[in-house]
Amino acid sequence: MNFLKKLLDRKRFRYQYKGDNFAVKNRNLEFFENATFDDAYQWSANYQFKGQKSPWIATDLRWRAHICAWAAVQAKSLEGDYVECGVDTAVLSGTVIKLLEFQKLDRNFYLFDTYGGIPAVSGMTDHEKGIREFMNDRYYTDCFDFVADKMKDYENVQLVKGLLPETLDILGERKIAYLCVDLNNAPSEKAVMERLWDNLAPGAITVIDDYAHKGHEAQYDMWNEFAARHGLMVAALPTSQGLLIKARA
Repeated sequence: MNFLKKLLDRKRFRYQYKGDNFAVKNRNLEFFENATFDDAYQWSANYQFKGQKSPWIATDLRWRAHICAWAAVQAKSLEGDYVECGVDTAVLSGTVIKLLEFQKLDRNFYLFDTYGGIPAVSGMTDHEKGIREFMNDRYYTDCFDFVADKMKDYENVQLVKGLLPETLDILGERKIAYLCVDLNNAPSEKAVMERLWDNLAPGAITVIDDYAHKGHEAQYDMWNEFAARHGLMVAALPTSQGLLIKARA
């Protein structure tokens, strides 16, 4: 009887999810089993083009993708387009686009990136420069053709190649309902938010990819200062993402 009790306790408290540098116990994870979400994520994460694969194919990013999917679904009730700054092989945006059947929406999705890694940016800390060198060497390659092929069936998805924030001029005064930011350095992310804040529709959600990730303290401090300046607060998630919601009027 004691052996059975110990066995049941062990099953109850074992990790239900372990990946992407965190683990959880005793949680309802049925959202992982949703067939529509799983199909969208698997398509996006495992997409291949001429033998090229995403460097993140071995990393379980489902929880991060779920957060982006949640925010993107909420955005359907708001005015505006969808924007991602920092795309790489579009694992997250690809999941959103596939899940929402974006080709059927009367919206545009703008994907901003150099499509060749993190550029050198004025104002980077020495640590951010180290991250840039490491990430460019280990993960980032020229992926523009890869993402262009991935999005070939979505006429309302536009790839914008170049340096931020300059390339954001293509948006003009367009309203934004959904924003995801993943630029791996504080100066670039601050410049993007300063440029796009007025474009964000009231209630729009910004998903900040590396907000609470160790080693990204310059970004963490920048986002907290930006949020406080607007009378808001960033929610920190176990995925290391942050959520910032623009207040409704």
